[in-house]
Amino acid sequence: MRTLSALLMVLLLCSVQQVYSGTGATDFMKDCCPKLTKLRILPLARIESYSLTSSSCPIKAVVFQMVTGKRFCADPSWDWVQSHMKKLPEKKPSTTSKPKTSSKP
Repeated sequence: MRTLSALLMVLLLCSVQQVYSGTGATDFMKDCCPKLTKLRILPLARIESYSLTSSSCPIKAVVFQMVTGKRFCADPSWDWVQSHMKKLPEKKPSTTSKPKTSSKP
């Protein structure tokens, strides 16, 4: 009886772990902001691009991608955020497309 209980517990733990390690959970954390930056402004010269969080995210934010690789989430209603968005390229969600190849005659 103990062996059966232990086996059921192991199966339960494996199935729960499988649910939490699915791509949906990691995609959510990657695309959504857990909190907004407390910085009053980010230096424009250090920002590479920006993107908007998905409408399914709990916090609506602009995500600034820095040249260092760091990401900062800011409130889209802030004046400096709107100003930066006008001056920077928006990073569109990547789509899977065939790479362009050059053909020489």
